[in-house]
Amino acid sequence: MDRCPPCVRCVADDGPITSLVKKETPPCQQDGDDSQGSKRIRCSWIDLPEEIWHHIHSLVPMREAAQAACVSHAFLHSWRFRTNLTFTKETICSKQKLHEVPFDVSKSNNNINHILVNHSTVGVKALILKLLGPYGANYYNCLDCWLKIAVTPKIEELTLVLRPWTEEIKYNFPCSLLSGVSGNTLRHLRLDRCVLRPTSGLAMKSLTMLHLCKVRITGDELGCLLSHCFALEQLRLRYCDDIICLAIPCLLQWFSFLKVFKCVNLQMVENKAPNLSSFSFSGNQIQLALGESLTVKKLKLRHKGAIGYAIDKLPSDVPNLETLTIHTFSETVNAPIVCIKFLHLKFLTLHTCGWDIFHEYDYLSLVSFLDASPSLVTFVLHVSHYSSCKNYVSKKYKYEWLQGYPSSLRQMPERHHGNLKNVKITGFCLQKSIIELTLHILETAQSLECLTLDTFPVYYQHCGNILGKKCPRFNRSFIMEARGIILAIRTHIERKVPSTVKLNVPEPCSQCHAL
Repeated sequence: MDRCPPCVRCVADDGPITSLVKKETPPCQQDGDDSQGSKRIRCSWIDLPEEIWHHIHSLVPMREAAQAACVSHAFLHSWRFRTNLTFTKETICSKQKLHEVPFDVSKSNNNINHILVNHSTVGVKALILKLLGPYGANYYNCLDCWLKIAVTPKIEELTLVLRPWTEEIKYNFPCSLLSGVSGNTLRHLRLDRCVLRPTSGLAMKSLTMLHLCKVRITGDELGCLLSHCFALEQLRLRYCDDIICLAIPCLLQWFSFLKVFKCVNLQMVENKAPNLSSFSFSGNQIQLALGESLTVKKLKLRHKGAIGYAIDKLPSDVPNLETLTIHTFSETVNAPIVCIKFLHLKFLTLHTCGWDIFHEYDYLSLVSFLDASPSLVTFVLHVSHYSSCKNYVSKKYKYEWLQGYPSSLRQMPERHHGNLKNVKITGFCLQKSIIELTLHILETAQSLECLTLDTFPVYYQHCGNILGKKCPRFNRSFIMEARGIILAIRTHIERKVPSTVKLNVPEPCSQCHAL
């Protein structure tokens, strides 16, 4: 059996590999060319073409692949031709040394260097670097060398993540490596916590996905970069606080997905790309100019007062919208009457949280949203007006609870929602306006097939009574309140449910929340 190359020994260490070596493993060897000219690798139990062995090996996690190379000639040969490399603390350390304090950064750097050097003759197609600090000039020099080895005309995917997030962003990504032929083959690029200063000569003609997180780059610099990425399809920006105006150029004919998450200084998003179909935004309310908005079918908004903004702006701005998801905070104005309809909206999801302690939101006002959506099929409402979870502080809001039922309930003018089939409300409680909204839907949604009223919040994941799993922990008072709400649903609402509608009322887990 061949001895392991230095790169394999570094990765394998003396952990789980020991038990593998002790087993008697049938030898593998590489044969010559077959009658059709393709190379084959022969084992005593299987005979496969070389490219199939390489493909199988590429699907195995990198650490396990290195260990397998120590006991199999076939996998050793495939390891040397492996083109997708992932470097994390878990892949470059043995399990025994994974949680050592302090973490041996120098040894992990040597491991990375050995593996990249030994694969430099073959070339790397996909490289993932998720590195831990502390960082300094020497560390950044090593990182420059690794990227210089990996970024060749064969590179297709590159991920660079520098952690922890508490450290100041200092590393300047070497954009010059992506100039010319090397940049033209890159399809996916993700950068976390670095400085990116692209020049006019940087052109990544094959780039389809760009993900920047905590990257120091201005709006003008990003615009310059995007104007040369003609094949770009997806752009994700997270915590890129130097961007004030985000402009998507019209040259991006394939651009279809944009996600912007908490870029705190962002004031405007201007899209000129003609085929944008999905847009997700989270942060402070900004000016949106989506350009050829007829193509936008899916939209997510997450900011304060998002319900009112959506009703006021979106019907005219994105008239062909089909899926709308809204996360709203501190909504102080009830949903207004909608003048223009969402003619094509089929799926509506509303997440509500953080109501003003002095203001009770009128959920019945959401009927105007439903009235404006004649094609609506699915409506989901996630209510989070209080928290009784053990890990959170309970807040007692001044809600108008159900009293004098049913004479005190309001009724809205009947406008039939002929296509509405599925309705789900999580965080359901006996707040008066929520009861009113529920009864209104039951009376007007003639095509309704399924109604789910869940007293637990949206993040609650039932363990399913599976051995070893547990549900999230809640206060005893919350569980008792939930059971009371369920009893009220069974007593007052269930009798209003038509026989053609399936009513789902999830119960607290009997295994984890027994009283």
